[in-house]
Amino acid sequence: MVQTFHEIEIERDEPLAWITLNRPRAYNAFNLAQWREVTAALGDAEADPAIRVVVLRGAEGNFSAGYDLTAAMGELGGNAPDDWRDYVTVGNETCWTAWRLKKPVIAAVQGYCLGGAFELAMACDFVLASQGAKFGEPEIRFSDAPPFLISPWVMGMRQAKHLLLTGDIIDAEKAMRFGILTDLLAEDDLEGAVRRLAKKLCGFAVENWHFNKTAVNRSYEIMGFEAAIDMGTEAFVTTNTTPNALKIEFVERLERDGFAAAVKWVQSRYSGRPKGE
Repeated sequence: MVQTFHEIEIERDEPLAWITLNRPRAYNAFNLAQWREVTAALGDAEADPAIRVVVLRGAEGNFSAGYDLTAAMGELGGNAPDDWRDYVTVGNETCWTAWRLKKPVIAAVQGYCLGGAFELAMACDFVLASQGAKFGEPEIRFSDAPPFLISPWVMGMRQAKHLLLTGDIIDAEKAMRFGILTDLLAEDDLEGAVRRLAKKLCGFAVENWHFNKTAVNRSYEIMGFEAAIDMGTEAFVTTNTTPNALKIEFVERLERDGFAAAVKWVQSRYSGRPKGE
């Protein structure tokens, strides 16, 4: 059965499947429908013997700005811990699907790759980025927490604390130094590099490649990776159900002034400008 998608686009270019996040007006930020569609598309690619490699990318120059905070206002069933837990489980399931997929998953990153989208990219097997890409986990600036806590496992404690506890956004060169990227490319060479890597990966026996990926992943899971993800989920739930003055004012501004104005107000707190701007 062929599925119909509305928030993503699928391009079959055998042996590649290109999954494109397609909400460009929102910088491809994720609503729940987009998370579910990416999970379904990954499953379809895994089941299709003609597809050997899966590529995730974003439409119109950005990978994704992460969770769509405006959409979340209408998607939550309530404000109880279980409501937030159900909400975030949808996105975490997409990350787990990429992590466990039996075929190689490549994140091809241009522009912004933030928050939950950054976590999804890190859950992929390879991350290739163009020079202009920007990475970060700005959740703490919104009194929030990263729900899929993969950052310390990818880049180490010091680098993870830098990003998670300051909310800083870093450029692609620093992301390469932090160990986040597999490769850093010129803007016009990203697709070519993805195709070259995919061609290399297609030379391996599917089953053998999967066994090796599973062994690498399992070594992290033995060290507590899954428990860390669970801890990230609970931190996300707790931060979203524990009132504080910053979050209350942010939500009020979001509802009253819109997303762009609310974000501008949050960012002003960390830029030295007057907080009332």
